[in-house]
Amino acid sequence: MFKRLLIVVVGVLLIGWTLTPPKIPQKIQVLPLNVEQFSIPKSPPQTYKDRIILPNNMLCPEWAQLAVNVGWEEQDLAKLDSVIHRESRCFTWVHYGKDPNGGSFGLTQINAYWCKPSKWYPNGYLQTFGVLNSCEELYLPRVNLLAARLIWLYSHKEYGNGWLPWRA
Repeated sequence: MFKRLLIVVVGVLLIGWTLTPPKIPQKIQVLPLNVEQFSIPKSPPQTYKDRIILPNNMLCPEWAQLAVNVGWEEQDLAKLDSVIHRESRCFTWVHYGKDPNGGSFGLTQINAYWCKPSKWYPNGYLQTFGVLNSCEELYLPRVNLLAARLIWLYSHKEYGNGWLPWRA
């Protein structure tokens, strides 16, 4: 009887612990932002996959369909999910200002390096591909996931590891 009661109590505690949302770490700052101030570049019509298979135990499943819609492969969803959870705890309006080049933005914490002018990309890397107009647009989930995919493809082509920018 005592054994059964102990198992029930431990089970309830474990379930409660797993359902408790994670706390935002102190180092992450969540900024309110007015979405209407951004103009999202027009993109060509896309065909969306109606049904995707989610990996087990996703921590941020709400972003999986959007990720696939902007070009992520289903086999990358588990890793992408862990990156999103580690970097922003699934929140979109996260800015980590201590990163170099003006900080990192949004779901996947894309560094401002990718959207600031450089000698190779005078308008910024992401602007060159029409993903965004300013770094602040990285707070928008669609823009952030699209930018992350473009960065992943660049890293995969140049270094053979698309996850290198996230050290995952």
